[in-house]
Amino acid sequence: MANIDHKQGTYTIPANASQQYTFWWGRDSKAPNEFFDVSIAPHHDKDRRTMEPLRQTDRSVVWDLRGGVGVVLFITLQNPNSFAVTFEANHVRIY
Repeated sequence: MANIDHKQGTYTIPANASQQYTFWWGRDSKAPNEFFDVSIAPHHDKDRRTMEPLRQTDRSVVWDLRGGVGVVLFITLQNPNSFAVTFEANHVRIY
């Protein structure tokens, strides 16, 4: 049976900006013998009636040779809104 682990982090992308975010599991990574991914979930801002969606404009994966790092995921997001957007990055790994 597979093991499933979850971590989450809170980030903010500035208004009208594109920004690259870097994610990896950490010291107990089982890479390359694991599934690792990150989902992005914007926070609801009750003071804003509308919000344009954050856009993922690039995604790439690399192997980091430093001990215990393993697979590194780079996600570039674009915020087309005239205000900063806070979001959760939910890290999931299955091994």
